[in-house]
Amino acid sequence: MSTDWNFVIDTIRRNKCVLFIGPQVYTDSEGTTLEEALSRALDARNPENPFIRSYYHDGFFLFRENKFKSRVISQIRQFYSQAFPKAESIFEKVAAMPFPIIVTLTPDRLLSNIMQRKGIEHQCDFYHFNQPARTQEVKIGEQPVVYNLLGWVEEDESLVLTHNDLFGYLEAVFLGGKMNMEFKAELMQASNYIFLGLPFDKWYMQLLLRVLSLHVDGARFERISPKPTLTRRTRSMYEEQFKIQFVDENVELFVNELYERCASQNLLRKAEVTSDSSVPAESISLDTIVDLIAYAKTREALDALRLYLTPVRSKNAKYSGFFTDIVLLMNRFEEMEKKTQRGLTYSQEDLVERARINFDLLALINNIREIGSPGPAPAGMPG
Repeated sequence: MSTDWNFVIDTIRRNKCVLFIGPQVYTDSEGTTLEEALSRALDARNPENPFIRSYYHDGFFLFRENKFKSRVISQIRQFYSQAFPKAESIFEKVAAMPFPIIVTLTPDRLLSNIMQRKGIEHQCDFYHFNQPARTQEVKIGEQPVVYNLLGWVEEDESLVLTHNDLFGYLEAVFLGGKMNMEFKAELMQASNYIFLGLPFDKWYMQLLLRVLSLHVDGARFERISPKPTLTRRTRSMYEEQFKIQFVDENVELFVNELYERCASQNLLRKAEVTSDSSVPAESISLDTIVDLIAYAKTREALDALRLYLTPVRSKNAKYSGFFTDIVLLMNRFEEMEKKTQRGLTYSQEDLVERARINFDLLALINNIREIGSPGPAPAGMPG
């Protein structure tokens, strides 16, 4: 079946298209899947592995002792910190397309990191089947959401690694209350769902689609997936039971074509601020950074000030202390964000810490002003 691009673009334009991204997007140029690469990195199929007793065909683990789970999670974190060139090239385009919700079935933040690097404002969340739902910081219609459906690698207890985890996860989804209701409502109001690289050959995918109500017969929404490698029987089952339209393009061709069509319709996201190290420091002024703070763009302000100071820190000793200060402030901000995402802080605590960081950031800017600008700024942009 060929893709009805007019329909896809129309649903994207109306913010009625939700994107799901699965692990097969990470398959490398040699055909090695993410699951296989992870098993090799963990030496998971080695019968002498000191932590893993079994690694099953469906991708779940059996640990020798429960205490070893944290050891393996540490290794998994290291695995996801590496580069995934093929996935990154796809995500560069996905990041620019205006999906209101992007649901990932991997526990990493690769797409979010690319969006952050491109200066695309968004928010991250993840499903934690052991904790109550968290409140969305920004209304979904105002900022896109990247949502880790099967947990986040930085929050150990949220990860779905064993069959017991999966059953606990499915039970939590059935009972409800663990997913933000505003997010779920937005997820359900879509007219079109696009599935990129989902593991349709895994038995649990059928359950997952059902608990998300994406199997409803006669529903008003469409379900589209680039051509996966499936047996005829499995493909027919998804076509008949879930009404998924498997289109002719593979994932890369589908994303490339969709990107070009979004570009031709002027639908691509515009990056507001970029922390790309290729941006010259003299194009950033202290006044611009203050404006970012005023508009509650603390992360962008921190990145901009770091960039403002970087070229001169090795040439002028009086700025070395400022550079250290900005790095420490960035560390405070990232630690606060992690705690907030894990639900470890109350909203009031979060607001107080944000205010303190902004206050300290403004104080640092004032100190820099007192010493003087590190270099000439363009006309009309006082340093």
